[in-house]
Amino acid sequence: MSLPTPTEVVLQLSDLARALEAKTVEIARLDEEAVRAKSRFEVSFARSFLSSEGAMDARKQRAVLATADAKLDAEIAEAKVRAARESIRTLRDRLDVGRSLNAAVRAEFAAGAVGQP
Repeated sequence: MSLPTPTEVVLQLSDLARALEAKTVEIARLDEEAVRAKSRFEVSFARSFLSSEGAMDARKQRAVLATADAKLDAEIAEAKVRAARESIRTLRDRLDVGRSLNAAVRAEFAAGAVGQP
């Protein structure tokens, strides 16, 4: 296996940096959506609970049933945020690998092995 050219390394690192920036913007959007979904669920639950009648446990369970979809939406939104964070960690790991590869290419170049058979 041969090392990539310096140009290939730079292009790969540039691509990774752009992907990391895009994912950072995406996580900000997803985080806001998760916060809004959680808030909608909590408000919906409170309204449902307060508008129910009967024993406390029965009111609570009616509110749980009435807001099940909103709770699921909030949990899915949080899962998307976790997935985006993991994606960012992966991109950072790939950048570290690219930096190491770049160092190896520079070392090979400095040793004078570049372009030699």
